[in-house]
Amino acid sequence: MFPSKPVKIVVPFPISGPTDIRGTTRVTKTYKLIAENAPPAISDSMARMVALAIGAGSPHAVVLERQPGGLTTRGALSVAKAPADGHTLLLASNATMVINPNFFRGIEYVPARDFALVAPLATMPFVLMVHSSHPADGVRGLTAWLKVRPGEANFGSSGEGSTGHLAGELFRRMTGTAIVHVPFNGGLAGLNGLAMGQVSLMFAALPLALPYLTSEQYRALGIAGARRLESLPELPTLAETGLPGFEIEGWYGLFAPTHTPAVAVAWLRGQVSGFFAISAIRSHLRGCGLEPATMTLEQFATRIHTEADKWAPLLRASRLPPKKGA
Repeated sequence: MFPSKPVKIVVPFPISGPTDIRGTTRVTKTYKLIAENAPPAISDSMARMVALAIGAGSPHAVVLERQPGGLTTRGALSVAKAPADGHTLLLASNATMVINPNFFRGIEYVPARDFALVAPLATMPFVLMVHSSHPADGVRGLTAWLKVRPGEANFGSSGEGSTGHLAGELFRRMTGTAIVHVPFNGGLAGLNGLAMGQVSLMFAALPLALPYLTSEQYRALGIAGARRLESLPELPTLAETGLPGFEIEGWYGLFAPTHTPAVAVAWLRGQVSGFFAISAIRSHLRGCGLEPATMTLEQFATRIHTEADKWAPLLRASRLPPKKGA
């Protein structure tokens, strides 16, 4: 009978959450003093919702175990090596399963080999943002502005290998512009850099950007996804405003070690999918700047493999050179 003991969900993100949405007061040396008032990281919220979903049908505890390090690769590797019995799970993002294995050298796990998808959870839209004083009123105007300033303009991101970094590289290639990547230590630092004129543009994760979309310092030019958002219907996609085919977003999913018994995966999937189908939960996700997953399990699994094939050449071309002596 599954589960036969406590289920452990490994959360491979730091306490501040993923770098794409890092940057609230959680990231300070006085974190312990302000934790009561700091909003939880998106990764923490997702993990707690999964724990509630599994715990609702289990007589055993559900334990959240934080294992940060290596930009989520440390925690992912620990789950890949865990017993494949369904009692150890991984909360993972596209960074863990698509970006990191292709951008960083020496990653010891292979997503397609080492993990089984239990359930898709949510997607995370990205927004192209410029300073409010920028003369461009859309993607075409921004592209024209950049093309007469080759090598002079730059784009910010929350860090090397982040989804925002990947979005900027895709934008650079699709527009044929010579813009330089400037990585910041977290998403909020990147937005601060945009506000101060240190960078010309930034692809920001919607959970981070949402409070600033009406700010006097920023202007959003478009959504980087395939379709407009229900929560922001007035904001067009980049495809609508001059970049046909531009599509990139983050996502979260729940994974188990490969070869986990089908009965365990099916039970876990039923608990989690049922919980995330609740209207109130879906509304909560949208309020956080996320979009509830709408793909079937098979479609989402195919998406992961397709994204890996699609982004691998760009990621490998964009990654940092190896360290000397490595």
